[in-house]
Amino acid sequence: MWRALIDDYLQHLKLERGLAANTIASYRHDLLEFVAAVKVTDPLRLTDRQARDYVAGLTGSARKPTTIARKISSLKQFFAYLTETARLKQNPFTGLAAPRLTRYHPSYLSPREIAQIIDGIDVTTPSGRRDRAMLELLYGSGLRVSELLNLRTSDLEFEAGFIRVVGKGNKQRLAPLGDFAARALNDYLDNRPKTAGDSSLAFFNRLGRPFSRAGLWKIIKRAVQRAGVAKKVSPHTFRHSFATHLLEGGADLRVVQEMLGHADISTTQIYTTVDREYLIAEHRKYHPRELAGTEDG
Repeated sequence: MWRALIDDYLQHLKLERGLAANTIASYRHDLLEFVAAVKVTDPLRLTDRQARDYVAGLTGSARKPTTIARKISSLKQFFAYLTETARLKQNPFTGLAAPRLTRYHPSYLSPREIAQIIDGIDVTTPSGRRDRAMLELLYGSGLRVSELLNLRTSDLEFEAGFIRVVGKGNKQRLAPLGDFAARALNDYLDNRPKTAGDSSLAFFNRLGRPFSRAGLWKIIKRAVQRAGVAKKVSPHTFRHSFATHLLEGGADLRVVQEMLGHADISTTQIYTTVDREYLIAEHRKYHPRELAGTEDG
């Protein structure tokens, strides 16, 4: 019975709410993990006590607060769906709180470090031209990994200066296509090798197959090592850097929200917490009293 209800709910998430496949897979994992833990054969007979015990077990585990919060949210929404569809009278997870999450300031690279990494790529080879184009897009357009890997040549609007991106929840948005990224893309596309694979994809590996996340990680790891950058860098670091540098340069928060494809502006606001040293430096650089000096004479 669990399986049927979970499958029905996941179909609802896909068809009615348009959630991405990765998000739906995450829901499935959380729900099946719960089923295995509580060992209740009939979900409609789950008691409030059993729900509380499960949440208490999660909270007392060594898992990250974000992971625990996500799992509790998955269960709340699943049982809320059962309640809304009149399968269940009351949601046993109502009132059960997730751990409080502390907002964090994402790690990001400086413009100089970005330049070191990208400029250090050998563009005399087809794979090098491809790698540079991918990194220019990650940083220049603020793309998510999945958005980059699923990008198609038909999504590129060079003259208009934007690309069409399908983001979370199958929502489409327009992302900026800057001059550096456009030049790198043109250089790559004009010279990319022919492939027996899906040629409508913008990027594919040497076998002509779609890129995997692991493949992109390897490209970035090599580029970072070659550039001599000591920081821990992931594909998402380029997206963090994109947002941080725009906001530090004076871009409007809501414009950056639109570029990133964030549904909630509070998600974008994590980039507005800048280091104390940066604030002091900016004050000294731009405040009129600091520029002119404070002496009367």
